[in-house]
Amino acid sequence: MEETATITAAGGSVGVDEAFLRRAVELAEVNALRLALYQQTGDAELAAIPVLRHTREGSPFEALVLAPEDQRIVWDKAVAYLMGAGRAAPVTPTRAEAAELMQLFSGEPMGQAHIDYGWEDLAFEGFPRAAEWDVKPPQPVLDQSRVTIIGAGFSGLLAGIQLARLGIEFRIIERQAGVGGTWFLNDYPEARVDIPSFLYQFKFEKDYPWRSYYATQAELRDYLEHILDKYDLRRHIQLETGVDTARWDEARKLWVLETRTADGRKETIESRFVVSASGLFSTPQLPDIEGIERFAGKMFHTTAWDHAYDYAGKRVAVIGTGSTGSQLARGVAEKAASLTIYQRSPKWLSRVANYRHAIPAEERWLFDTMPGYVNWYCYGLHVAAMQMDAFHDVDREWQAKGGVINEKNDTLRANFQRYIRRKVGDDDDLYAQLVPTCAPLSRRLVIDNDWYDTVLRDNVELVSGKIDHFTETGVVSEDGTERAFDLVVLAAGFDVERYLWPVDYVGRGGASPGKLWEQDGARAHLTLTLPGLPNFVIMYGPNAGILSGSFHSWIEIYTRYFCKLITNTIESGAAAFEVRPEVYRDYNEKLDRKMTQKIWLEQMEAGGYYINSHGRPGVSMPWSLAEFYEMIRTPDMSEYTLS
Repeated sequence: MEETATITAAGGSVGVDEAFLRRAVELAEVNALRLALYQQTGDAELAAIPVLRHTREGSPFEALVLAPEDQRIVWDKAVAYLMGAGRAAPVTPTRAEAAELMQLFSGEPMGQAHIDYGWEDLAFEGFPRAAEWDVKPPQPVLDQSRVTIIGAGFSGLLAGIQLARLGIEFRIIERQAGVGGTWFLNDYPEARVDIPSFLYQFKFEKDYPWRSYYATQAELRDYLEHILDKYDLRRHIQLETGVDTARWDEARKLWVLETRTADGRKETIESRFVVSASGLFSTPQLPDIEGIERFAGKMFHTTAWDHAYDYAGKRVAVIGTGSTGSQLARGVAEKAASLTIYQRSPKWLSRVANYRHAIPAEERWLFDTMPGYVNWYCYGLHVAAMQMDAFHDVDREWQAKGGVINEKNDTLRANFQRYIRRKVGDDDDLYAQLVPTCAPLSRRLVIDNDWYDTVLRDNVELVSGKIDHFTETGVVSEDGTERAFDLVVLAAGFDVERYLWPVDYVGRGGASPGKLWEQDGARAHLTLTLPGLPNFVIMYGPNAGILSGSFHSWIEIYTRYFCKLITNTIESGAAAFEVRPEVYRDYNEKLDRKMTQKIWLEQMEAGGYYINSHGRPGVSMPWSLAEFYEMIRTPDMSEYTLS
């Protein structure tokens, strides 16, 4: 058989013969391929193949695998199917059939919440997390229901897509010069996602031709351009415009927003509803170090990388070793004469396969050609990530036996320690610098972009501890050593407590987020709504960091919820919704109680952005996927006052 297929990753066409197909199926995730093939053919032999749970020695993670002889069966059947001259049209399972297939995938029964979430993630057809009208109102009513979305990152764009489907007019206001939020700002060397591309995407956009297993910043920008064009969003977006104030007009039941463009032009906007989609990682954080303003060399934050500055052959310092600092160190070290890395505390690093790898042409062809394969491949990534839930639970019985968190978490810690030791060999001093004292996942895990190999380079120095001060020529560490630099890169991350910055919101009766949050930091009902602020929603708000499930899946769920809040309000004949104060309090009291069972309160000394300035976990969520999914499937309108 000879045919030609366009391979996006290769930028051209390639002949597809049996040898090509054999390479393609052997590159595939075989359990996902088994499910896609069974879905297409109904071959009972495929359904009868058992799924095995394999754990590598010393690892706490399980992988769903097939026995070698069963892998060969799947490969042979897949090649035969793909060589068939008259392949059937794609078969789309019903919801009930998909539930059986999901349980066949994992080899075990599943609860209803996981089935429903999985059905939406599989996204075989349409827009699985759409909000719909019960009875769509006439156009004059819709004309009075305009929505202003603040922020044009993934959350803001998704809000626009959902509202457009409902026929509700909206405007997206973005203070930056482009869309993408943190992915517009973060264009530093080596910038890429640390989550697989096939998870880091909208689930209603399954067929995007990703070129990399972990998309680079440039590839993400291409994806965003695709979204903008496909869903006709550009005409709704106003760039380089900040919102100074947003005040609720109780008499007219609407928000009055004062905006300012980059060139100083002011505008007043009236909007029935406001969605804050400014995001968690939108406000760069600058380190508070004495004398930083005195440094006479080049300095910039990673969100403001100066690509015109050539640091080749220069003395470079990077301050910070979180996800960004660790990620960019490799590329900087290869080009600079010397690199000095300043870390206040070490981080746990995780290895991932294919981190900087392009998707091979054969597998890209399989994603594009084999019906259902991309759906089950994405679902497999979700199932694997679901294991992270258990690593956050505090096991008191395990602790009573001398453990730190729980057996899985402690096993992960030992696994990481062995990896560091293999990297640094018998250099005990460097090993001590690289091993954190806190438990894994008490802070965000960092992906190993050759971090340990970079630290071992001859032109790289790792300096641990606090920085004492800056001089005109360099940095003085706490031991009094001064090092001179041509360039200082500030990899200090983001101020995640400033959820709504820089907008000054004033709600009903003078209510404001600042007043509401002054005791112990930002909170919300179901991460979304606040008492005293009618018709206002925060996307990915306080404690929205769910333990498992992808970011894009959850913002789809959040968007469905608040769009139903809007449609339910409009259909009821009301002008405004507002969460009841007692509902807000009850939810947050339950959240606090649940939080005592999780790692973050147990490991307060870990610090990092998971713990806010009041000493409370303000980013992460303690609920499991099933627990929170049930809470946020659809709005309980009894929790809201309509007026």
